Amino acid sequence: MGKAKILKALAEAVDKLDVAAGERLAKEALDAGIPPYEIIAGGLSKGMQVVGEKFKCAEVYLPEVLVACDVYYAGLNVVRPHIKPGDRERFVGTMVIGTIHGDVHTVGKDVAIPVFEAAGFHVIDLGAPVPDEKFVEAIREHKPELVGLGTYMTSTFMHTKETVRKISEAGLRDRVKIICGGPSVTPDAARRLGADDASDNAWEAVEKMRKLVAELASA
Repeated sequence: MGKAKILKALAEAVDKLDVAAGERLAKEALDAGIPPYEIIAGGLSKGMQVVGEKFKCAEVYLPEVLVACDVYYAGLNVVRPHIKPGDRERFVGTMVIGTIHGDVHTVGKDVAIPVFEAAGFHVIDLGAPVPDEKFVEAIREHKPELVGLGTYMTSTFMHTKETVRKISEAGLRDRVKIICGGPSVTPDAARRLGADDASDNAWEAVEKMRKLVAELASA
């Protein structure tokens, strides 16, 4: 199978929710000498984009999206060890993301990450729950443009102010844009707490993230 056919089949595996095929085709792509970035961008991410369009049109629902994410991760886990530092220069930007301290919900974050990666972002998942100090350490280590705060409950969303304060005290606030995500957030409320924006929809968030990265670059 040639390069184009492998990548097309990989995208279809995500769309068809076939976890086994996603893993197998990712290995086949590596064996065929296809660069890791192309496997992600031209195969796995293309599939997630199709699923995203179907989700927007209500052709699929959250359970199907979650399975598509499983396929995406099955392939990504095969490819990830082969990504070289130079490959990351092709990404739109880098994000560190984690569920904010005091919360343990991960479903929203786990759906959002492959959507963001499909849009060309390099995403580092810090897990859940993430203490403020870990966000600070991750910014220093990975030098991201974006920090994603998973804030799925109203009570933990209010902790955003403290997280932003810790980042500011570390002298890192002007290096990053901070975006909150979750059903309990609004952009205005996030800004009042010191963040730059918020969204409860991963696909909508992608456009906001692109704007934030552009704003940071022009600052």
